[in-house]
Amino acid sequence: MKRVPGITEPSDLHTPRRQSIDRWRRGWLYALGFLLLILLLAFVFRSPLAGYYLQKKIRKFNKTHHAELVVDKLHLRGIASVEICGITLKPEGGDTLLKLDTVYASLDILKLLTGRLVTEELDLRNLRITMERRDTATNYMFLLGEQSKVSKPDSADSLKTIPPATSIQPADFSLTADRMGRFLFDRIPHSLRISGFDLSNHADGHRVHFHLDQFNIRDHFFHTTVLAEEDSTRTAWVVTGKLDNPNRDLAFRLYAAKGGPISIPYIDFRWQARVKFDTLSFSLAEQPAENGRTTIRGYAAIRGLTVDHEKIAAQPVTFDKLAINYNLLIGEDYAELDSSTTITFNRIDLHPYVKYRPYPTKQITLHISKPEFPARDLFASLPPALFTTLQGITVNGNLSWFLDFEVDLSQPDSLKFATDLVRHQFTVTSYGSSNLTRINDPFEYTAYEQGVPVSTFMVGPENPDFRPIDRISPYLRSAVLTSEDGSFYLHRGFLADAFRESIITNIKERRFARGGSTISMQLVKNVFLNRNKTIARKLEEALIVWLIENQGLSTKDRMFEVYLNIIEWGPRVYGANAAAHFYFNKDAARLTLAESIFLASIIPRPKWFMYTFDKERHLTESNAGFYRLVSEKMLNKGWITPQDAARLIPDVELKGPAKELLKKSQ
Repeated sequence: MKRVPGITEPSDLHTPRRQSIDRWRRGWLYALGFLLLILLLAFVFRSPLAGYYLQKKIRKFNKTHHAELVVDKLHLRGIASVEICGITLKPEGGDTLLKLDTVYASLDILKLLTGRLVTEELDLRNLRITMERRDTATNYMFLLGEQSKVSKPDSADSLKTIPPATSIQPADFSLTADRMGRFLFDRIPHSLRISGFDLSNHADGHRVHFHLDQFNIRDHFFHTTVLAEEDSTRTAWVVTGKLDNPNRDLAFRLYAAKGGPISIPYIDFRWQARVKFDTLSFSLAEQPAENGRTTIRGYAAIRGLTVDHEKIAAQPVTFDKLAINYNLLIGEDYAELDSSTTITFNRIDLHPYVKYRPYPTKQITLHISKPEFPARDLFASLPPALFTTLQGITVNGNLSWFLDFEVDLSQPDSLKFATDLVRHQFTVTSYGSSNLTRINDPFEYTAYEQGVPVSTFMVGPENPDFRPIDRISPYLRSAVLTSEDGSFYLHRGFLADAFRESIITNIKERRFARGGSTISMQLVKNVFLNRNKTIARKLEEALIVWLIENQGLSTKDRMFEVYLNIIEWGPRVYGANAAAHFYFNKDAARLTLAESIFLASIIPRPKWFMYTFDKERHLTESNAGFYRLVSEKMLNKGWITPQDAARLIPDVELKGPAKELLKKSQ
């Protein structure tokens, strides 16, 4: 076919485009080839490159922490495995803290491609950690590094950049818990092997050392023996359990290899306490977030626990069984301990419901309801060393108990508090070694300060300072009732409203500013428990008060009479009559309204009475509010007349030995 002049063939039209496409393709092929070459070189030289990067990070770490971290060799295996040899760590010029011969780790490559760092295998060989402390010098505090300095705003205007707390939206707690659980279980290797592990702590001549030869996790299960040494004492512990990473399930049990109790090391040296137990068990199973809620279930139990410390009890305290079978629910903006949770205390089981919601305001809810149960289970569960006064008590019948507590910390006055221990055909068949009725007759009373006896006297007619209740000024009786326990003659030893008010006050003041003890509780504390300054005293005190009040072991008048005759009203001044002479040089029957309110005002801090006076030896102006409040309450209850209230002046004149003591303090 002849070519017609002036007309271009179709092949000629596409030639420049084809050339351009060919050049573009060749360019991409060259780039891809170069990239593959780079990747190939990186793979071939991956170990030297990783070693260079690691050494750079080590130099930075050593400079920042004034440390000497050394790594002899790093070798990458495959795509996601690494072996590091010859690791040592110590502070500059200090003793070696850590030494590790070899660590081998591999990651799950499939999970890594999805962005999850999951440890598939970890092998540690000959790991030794030695913590040294001599006086204030240690070989481990350097790890805290340099603290970052936070600059303070230069002016009030800079504070405007800080958003108010109410504008900060909270994180989804359920998703946060889910992510934390996934993070932790991802970091625990599916296969873990430890060959030779030593952990030592040397503190000012005291030595604690743990050693294990082998630890392996195979098919999610592990079993090993740990040798524990403290100074010259050596015992073998057995640790056995299960770790299922994909299902987020963990459980373990710890007990002595040859039976008998395990003594927790270091506690005696550090806190002069001795803690032993037979078996420790723990489990945790997390269900991933679903429908906006993460669920964590499990249990924690300790059997044969013995705690020995002078601030807890004079004798070792033993608990046969302490356990919790918990069901924790974490929602978008709350954490909740479900009522299916069971707390076991020896022979008592409780099912608490606890909820905490921190946003938009902090809210706490606690509900416990214990239906009828044998009363003997309660008293049999009390450790004898903690409840010495109630040793040997035997009871019949049933009890039931409930506790309701709710508070919004931004609105303390909205706090709800109610509790009661209810009797059901309850009787006491024997009070054992205790004598809870001894206050009904004359008895010898000993006052203690810091556990040391300072004064002993009879509470009865044999004591010239003893005053029957009808020979104590009615003003003083009414003033003390008004300031300490206005419902004393109405309640049964425990006043929920008083506890509620004390909790509200303490929340507002953000400190322990007010207690909720009734006169009954103060009496029991002084007569039965004044030497027992332990953490369990409050519960023992409440139980004794409950028994005295509910079993009618003493009358209200006698209890109040004993209270007024034994409480401290000044430095080594005990009883109303001694106080009347010490301050005013008169008998307790002749005290005026102003003098009575003064004595009532110093009951909480009797040794500091002198600070209620100014330099002219008049009561300070701050006392006027107390006088006004107490006198108004006394008037409303008909305990004083309007004329008494009108004539009241918030001041007193000291005429007894207290006057000389006041001079010395000023």
